[in-house]
Amino acid sequence: MTATTAAFKEVLAHWASGVCVVTTNHDSMLYGLTVSSFSALSLGPPLVLVCLANSSRIVAMLEASKGFAVSILAREQTAAAQYFARPGRLPTTDFTEIEGEWTPAGQPVIAGALAWMVCGLHAVLPEGDHSIVVGKLMLTNVASGREPLVYYNRGYRTVTTGR
Repeated sequence: MTATTAAFKEVLAHWASGVCVVTTNHDSMLYGLTVSSFSALSLGPPLVLVCLANSSRIVAMLEASKGFAVSILAREQTAAAQYFARPGRLPTTDFTEIEGEWTPAGQPVIAGALAWMVCGLHAVLPEGDHSIVVGKLMLTNVASGREPLVYYNRGYRTVTTGR
């Protein structure tokens, strides 16, 4: 198959990934976006990266706020993933349709997430139609005993971790 945009999307649809929501708080306005392009980047110093469309308002907001949070979603949080994936939403002053909570660092996270982390903005690297956003880990929280939400072949899935 020729390397077209459609072929690229089809190949990427076969990459299973965890589901995260990236959130930020700037001037008392919060905004979040569902992402599957999230990865650990470095252990020393602890860095993560997320890839965000340049057209998304979250890029400018997290640049202005100098930080963001990442909530790793649990299997029962499909509604949160779908809500934050919906285009056209505007920043809000508080959580509206999805239950959230505030971290001690003042960043919003999704309530009940498997884990969350707060990051200081380390770098924003524009590449193509996306920006690679690098965050330096500042604060973490992990819940245990639950299963992750996974995105595979254009749909949300669940897995069993074999415990």
